[in-house]
Amino acid sequence: MSAQKRVLYTRHGQVAVITLNRPDVLNAFDKPMYDGVNVALEQFRDDKLVRVAVLQAAGERAFSAGADIKAIAADLEAGTFEGYGPLLTDDNMVTAKPIIAAVHGHCIGEGVNLMLACDLVVADETARVAVSEARIGINAVDIPLKLARKIGYAKAFALLVPGEAKDATWCQAAGLVEIVTPAGQAQNRAFELAYEIAESCGPLAVQAQKETLWRAVFEGEKQGRSAGMAWREITRPSADYAEGQRAFLERRKPLFKGK
Repeated sequence: MSAQKRVLYTRHGQVAVITLNRPDVLNAFDKPMYDGVNVALEQFRDDKLVRVAVLQAAGERAFSAGADIKAIAADLEAGTFEGYGPLLTDDNMVTAKPIIAAVHGHCIGEGVNLMLACDLVVADETARVAVSEARIGINAVDIPLKLARKIGYAKAFALLVPGEAKDATWCQAAGLVEIVTPAGQAQNRAFELAYEIAESCGPLAVQAQKETLWRAVFEGEKQGRSAGMAWREITRPSADYAEGQRAFLERRKPLFKGK
């Protein structure tokens, strides 16, 4: 299966949909899967027709079971294994447009890493999130760094060690998950949220808010402020800001055009 078939990219109006598409192996990551996710992220970044993305997974059992251990073993035996990854989101924002994860079932290892790259997470009550590297004698690198910034030391450590799965309720209380839905409803709720953002918020303002926040968290307050001020030079004279003010005074829904 090619990288393009492993990860699907489609559009629904102004919302892009990125779908992990290896349900037969619980959407586990082999090398083409990493490549497929990275290509889809770049496609979303460059797609001028969409404002928000929903990242979801095919199949009923898992968002992602993490690294494809069988693929790694096969590559090792063939002498072709040079490591998989990385994801572009490991050390890069990639895009200022928001990404919403719709998580169900098993979300393990690299699945958690991908979930942490999203700006909002909607999980259904079947979700089970685990970082189990310590149980096989290896350590995660990017996941602890992201967890520390997202949920703090104590909760991050509780997820990393001893590595048992946490349910959606724990994840919501810890700050990993924003919304918990009944089983099978995470994707629908993620789409509702995506459409709300795309239709009710100025896309330039949303991107400005995301980049300001991301740079403040991952690079420092000075860099975040610099990004925010740079974006202010774009949003203040924009047609969308003028439209937002008119709509407020006229008590109607604004029609933002992203310029």
